[in-house]
Order: sequence, then C-alpha cells, then structure tokens
Amino acid sequence: MNHSLKPWNTFGIQRNANQIVRAESAQQLLNAWQNATENGEPVLILGEGSNVLFLDDFAGTVIVNRIMGIECKESAESWHLHVGAGENWHHLVQYTLEKGMPGLENLALIPGCAGSSPIQNIGAYGIELKHVCEYVDCIGLATGTAK
Repeated sequence: MNHSLKPWNTFGIQRNANQIVRAESAQQLLNAWQNATENGEPVLILGEGSNVLFLDDFAGTVIVNRIMGIECKESAESWHLHVGAGENWHHLVQYTLEKGMPGLENLALIPGCAGSSPIQNIGAYGIELKHVCEYVDCIGLATGTAK
C-alpha cells in the first residue's frame, strides 16, 4: 500500500491506496473496475477528491476519472454540450462563458468534476444543474453496458 492519495484529494491528506489507476476513457474505467472486483478488492472512483475525506489508507484500487472532452452542438434555440465526466467543473463553466453560452455562470467555482455534478445536483444562486442538464450517459459497472 504505497500509492499516495495526497494529490487526489483537495484536503491534501496523506493516505495511501493499494493501487491508483488513471482512467482516460470509459473502457479504461470499466476495465480497472472489473480487474479490481474480480480480485475481490474494494474500489473507489474519484474525480478531483473534493467531496471525500480520507481518514485511513484505502486497501483497494482507486480509479481516478480523467475522461475528458467537451463537444458542442448548437441549434437555433440552444447549445447542447456533451462533457467528459473527468472535466473540471469550473473549467467547463469558463468554457461556456468564453463561447457566450449563458446558463452555468451561477455555478462557477464549484469544486469537482462534471461527472459528479448530476449526482450532487450542484446548485448556487437559484440555479441547479437539473435546470440545464438534459441527459447523462453512464456505464453499468456490473454489466459493462452503456445507459
């Protein structure tokens, strides 16, 4: 257990994990999950570690979600963004502001990744993610199927 979790949590707490895997695609994340569970190891998926406090070492595999990418499709009435779960949330807000896309500006400076935003239904100043999020792609980790 010699892999430091310090760079993977915003409190900067020094704890260790058996293994840390950086997943840059859904397939890499799924493979890491399946490998760990097949070996009977506990698994923890982290974004930026802004909503976790490590009290002890983690005797398992930590998968760091770094699935990146922002795709933008514009229609006459709106913009549709498809965002990788590992994208930094504030960087996404900055991206939309630089492109002149209103809607997320009240959600600036919220720590974490885009992938955790639907689960937490992040909100600030009268705006919640549910007001602007149309869909979420996800992977059934047990089955490996996309939903």
